[in-house]
Amino acid sequence: MAEVYLVYRITPSKSDINYDELKNTIKKSLEPKYRVDKVEEEDIGFGIKALRVYIRMPEESEEHSSDEVENILSGIEGVGSIELEYFTRLGF
Repeated sequence: MAEVYLVYRITPSKSDINYDELKNTIKKSLEPKYRVDKVEEEDIGFGIKALRVYIRMPEESEEHSSDEVENILSGIEGVGSIELEYFTRLGF
């Protein structure tokens, strides 16, 4: 079965956030329903970082959707903004 690969850029809601805790919360909130391959930190400036989250989900499933992923992410305390940077289909 093919999968969809989503890459989100998440900007925190405040500058003094604990990035390790936020990364763990993101992973715990999405897994096991969605597979988080990795979470990277990206320096924005002045000590502020954005997180880039790489997520896999089944392509053809009524139980999985990018809308649900965005709802989960936006409901996490400390998440300021969410931007879908990239998505692609994996597999044939």
